[in-house]
Formats: sequence, structure tokens, C-alpha cells
Amino acid sequence: MDRIREIGENIKKSDFFKGSVLFDGSMAERTTMRTGGTAPVIAEPEDAPSAAYAVWLSHKEHIPVFVLGGGSNTIAPDGQLKALVLSLSRINTISYNDGILTCGAGAKMTDIVDFCASHWLSGLESFSGLPGTAGGAAYMNARCYDKSISDVFAAANCLNVEKIHKSTVFNVADFTKIHHNDREEWSYKHSPFQTTGEIIMKVSFSVTECEHTVKSAERITALNAKYVHDRELKGHFRAPSAGSVFKNDRSIGKPSGVLVDEAGLKGLRIGGAQVAPWHGNFIINTGSATSADIAELVKAVQETVRQKTGFTLKPEIIFMENSENFIF
Repeated sequence: MDRIREIGENIKKSDFFKGSVLFDGSMAERTTMRTGGTAPVIAEPEDAPSAAYAVWLSHKEHIPVFVLGGGSNTIAPDGQLKALVLSLSRINTISYNDGILTCGAGAKMTDIVDFCASHWLSGLESFSGLPGTAGGAAYMNARCYDKSISDVFAAANCLNVEKIHKSTVFNVADFTKIHHNDREEWSYKHSPFQTTGEIIMKVSFSVTECEHTVKSAERITALNAKYVHDRELKGHFRAPSAGSVFKNDRSIGKPSGVLVDEAGLKGLRIGGAQVAPWHGNFIINTGSATSADIAELVKAVQETVRQKTGFTLKPEIIFMENSENFIF
């Protein structure tokens, strides 16, 4: 951990880095599940060159990096994370031009839909109330009310991690790349960014500019409120959670939450973690949950559903301690 802290100090002092560096930062405060211990270093760059530099220096010193968005589907370990956390929360600008809405990876989806409403832009209403960020939504290909991010995705500006690792002269211009929407690269809860080894810096969405009238703005705002209200009715905000725990598998013919419900698991509790009594695909923190409780509960649900149906539920939440989620 001392080595990671040293890298954090070097990042903080460098002229190549603009932003903040926090030591021994709480991960519970940065994840919607509100569990987890600390990260030895949390770097919050203000721009893409600073993010590239933090990744470059960490790799140069053989320090793993975890990229954190809004923390809405992320479970942090209970102890101290053995990696540097790259938080994109400060890369959060939102702009619009000629049918394209461009958002920094750290822009909150709630801020994005509010921006749309105030600028007469339609197309993202179904993502109202979605916790998390533009970058995280694109990375996970978030799906809300039968609409996926891939349906509105236009392009993304990324850092190419492989090029950063191989660089001998730091120059962020070498690391940027635009991804266009090739339908073959996207699928249910899957995006090309999960396999290309790149870090999203900006995401562009295709939206429709409506008439600049009070009526148009009110219609968009009303749709936003409708989806938020539906989430409230379904209990999305009743307790800390990471949203849907398991992916749906259309070949089964039933949503994962229904399978959990039919297995009699709603309300099942391990420690402070509980399958929400009102929704089979939510695990909530009742107030004292640890990340270990959540992991154990996930396995218990998987095993019971497997025994009853022969089908193994696949988690969509990310456990940070798993090495495949690190950038080396």
C-alpha cells in the first residue's frame, strides 16, 4: 500500500495532472451499495490528459488501476483495495450540437436528462432516475424500459490503455479514439468497451431537438418524472443497493427477479445484506451490510435458483476485488 501511496503523491505533484488526489478514501461513500473499506489512492482527474497520465504512471510502476464511474453497480471490498482508483467524477461536461449530446464520462445520468429537458432534447427520457454516469451507462450498455444505451449511442472518445502502457513519451493525443456504433459490437448488457481495453472519456448520444416551446419542455419533463416515479414505486430508492444484481436471460423466458421470487428468496438475508422483499433482483443494504455479506448472498441465490431451475444467474454487478476488473 505504501507503493500505491507513493504513486499517488507523484501524480499529485506532477504538472501533467490536473485534479485532486485523495488518500485512504472511503469506497462506501462512492458506491450506491454503501459498503466497502478504503482505497489507498483515489485520483480524480479534471480532463483526459490527466487521466491518461495517472494510468500511464501507475502502469509504469506496476500498480493496478480500477476505473470508477458513479459506483452504482460496484461492490468495493471490505478491506483496503489493492489498486489505485481512477474516479471520473470531474469529467462531467454536457454539451449539445446538431442532434448530438456529448457528455463527459463522469456526467451523472440525472444531470443529463435534466439538461435535455431544459434544452428541448428528447430521446433519453427512459434513463431518468438511473443512478450512475454516462461512461458507466455506455460501458454496461444500460437498459431501461426496453431501451438500451446502444439505441441512442453515437460515439465515444476513449483512452487506449494499450497505447498508454507502451508509450515512452507522454502525449495524450496518441491515446484518443472515436468508437462509432457498430451494432455487431453491442448486445444485451454488453458493450465493446468491456473487451477493447479502453477508458471512456466522453460519450455522444443521438437525441431529437424538439420545438423550443413551453409545451415541449413540459412534455419532456413529464416523461422524465413518469419514469422516476415508476422507479420509486418499484422500490429502487428505498434502501442502498446496486440496482439489478443479475442479468436477464431471454432464453429462460422469465426475468431474473421472477426466478428469484419463484424460488422463495425474496427477503432472504445474510448479515446486513438482503434480497429486497419487494423485488427479487435487488440486494439491499439494510444498514449494516458488508461486501462479504453481499457476495455470500449472491452465491446463495445463484445456488438455490440453479437447484430449482438448472439455470445459473449471471451477476451484472462488479466486485472490485476481482482482478479482471483492474487495468494493469
